[in-house]
This record gives sequence, C-alpha cells and structure tokens, in this order.
Amino acid sequence: MRQFLLPKRYAGEPRITLNGGDHRYLARVLRMHGGEILPAVDVSGGRYLMTVLAVGESSCEVALARTEGAESPVTVAAPEITLLQCLPKGRKIDLIVRQATETGVSRIVLVVSEHCVVRPEEGDGRRERLLAIAREAVQQSGAPRLPAIEGPRSLASIAQAGEDWGTALFFHEKPRGTMTLHGLLAGGPSRVAALIGPEGGLSDEEAMLLEAAGFKPVHLGGGVLRVETAATYALGAVTTILQEKEAWIPVP
Repeated sequence: MRQFLLPKRYAGEPRITLNGGDHRYLARVLRMHGGEILPAVDVSGGRYLMTVLAVGESSCEVALARTEGAESPVTVAAPEITLLQCLPKGRKIDLIVRQATETGVSRIVLVVSEHCVVRPEEGDGRRERLLAIAREAVQQSGAPRLPAIEGPRSLASIAQAGEDWGTALFFHEKPRGTMTLHGLLAGGPSRVAALIGPEGGLSDEEAMLLEAAGFKPVHLGGGVLRVETAATYALGAVTTILQEKEAWIPVP
C-alpha cells in the first residue's frame, strides 16, 4: 500500500506546501492531481489522510486530516525492534535496510565486527543514502514508521556501552544455547534488539563478548543463510512471534 512520508518539519498543520523531492514524488512518480487522496504518515508514525489541493510546477499544496484509531491492531501492538547489522560487502546493506524498513523496525544500527570487509568512517555519505532508501521503502510498502539509522559502531561498543537493548538477541550460524526463539520472546517484550553478523559470521570471541553483555544466542537452523537473507528471516520470525503471541496454542 503506497503512502506518503511527511517531511520532518511537519508539525500537525492542516495544510502544508511540499517542494523539492516531495513535490517530484507526488507530481512525477505518483502523477497525482488536485482532489486525489493518499494515506500519509509522519516521522513519529502518526497516520493521516492527505488530500492534494493543487499541483504546481515546483510545489504541491496538500491538506491533512489525522486518522486517530485507524491503525490496525497489529501496528499499534508492534514492539520496537532494533536491527544491529554487521556491515556486509558491497551494496547488500541497501537491500537489508529496505527489507528491514518494510518489516517495521524502529531503529537500524550499522556495526563493524571482526569479519567485516567494509570499514567505513562516519561522514562517508552511507547513512544519508540509506535514509533515502528507507524513506522510499516506507512510501512504497506502507510500513508503520521511518527507522532511525545510526553508526557505524564497533561491535565492542555495542556490547560494552551499557545500553538497555530490551530483549537482546544475536543470530548465530551455530547452536550456542538451549533456549528457542519462542522461549526467549515468551514474555512479550516491548523492545527487542537483533544482531546479525557479516558474511564471515561472528568470531567466538565476539559471541562470548555479546553473551557476557546479556545478548542471547539464536540459531535459526537449516543451512547457512546469506547475510541479507538472515536479516529478513530473523526480523520476520521475531515480528511474527510477537504479533501472534496471544494466539499461541498452549501445549496440553
């Protein structure tokens, strides 16, 4: 379901003027005209019905009406999920960010681990490109929010910073613990962090560092997954388990 992501400057006004990339998206990509209506979402996840009033050469006038209570129960109850993604080779991170946004994550943290080939620096333009990809994904998929994108940070800083990640998990290619993903999420946590390693996986030292910091290992079973597959698989599993928790069938 297509929707429009309102600019950060939007503060609840009933009418606003859109220009630049927002104007191009409505006028040239969606080819919208005066009188047409499109769902919209602000950066905090607030939902609106947006009516296009006029489309000019360089700007659009739109009216916005808040649709309180129009969200689905699944959207309202969805937990805050953070993806901690160790950087893969090439442009695979673009696909991972797009797919993670579509699943509804609230935060993506780029991580540099021992086996990462890519060693980016702050200010290399990567974050801005990924934010643009996430914005496009929100508008094309109807995802509930635009995730924050942070980093890159070292894996050691993730484990040692003392941050409260909620229920913290790391997905490993080898079995390391005895708890299942259902068991780890049985309490219905409101916040979950899922760490995914790079192509070469996490080293034993990194796995031990994460366990010492309170991260729980999860093994998805089966064969070895590509890094972009692993991220989508893990996020889909976590989201589905939490959304359907009330419908779990108890063991007799």
